[in-house]
Amino acid sequence: MKRFTALLPILASFGLAACGGGGQSQAENTAEALEQAAEQSDPAAAQVLENAADAAREGSGSAQQALQNAGNAQAATVPQPQQAPPSMQAQPNRTGQQVPPPKQPTGPDPEER
Repeated sequence: MKRFTALLPILASFGLAACGGGGQSQAENTAEALEQAAEQSDPAAAQVLENAADAAREGSGSAQQALQNAGNAQAATVPQPQQAPPSMQAQPNRTGQQVPPPKQPTGPDPEER
């Protein structure tokens, strides 16, 4: 019973945090989540998320729309990969073109065994 009593405050704090309790409003929770996302983003997306966090504190804006806008901002800053040069196909030897000699087997001579 002592263990349960000791864990009760911890479980209660998790419960309050999970349902948005703990003294913070839904807008504040959203703004905090957007700021945490901004810390893990590139500069362009971070700017969008920080602006959205400020708007969330004022009670306007949507977290979902902010994440979408941040994703679009990040995608716009990603450099596009360069195209590979066209592949060259094998061509037969032409008349007068030097042909390398055939490869000789390496190792002991099979006749010496």
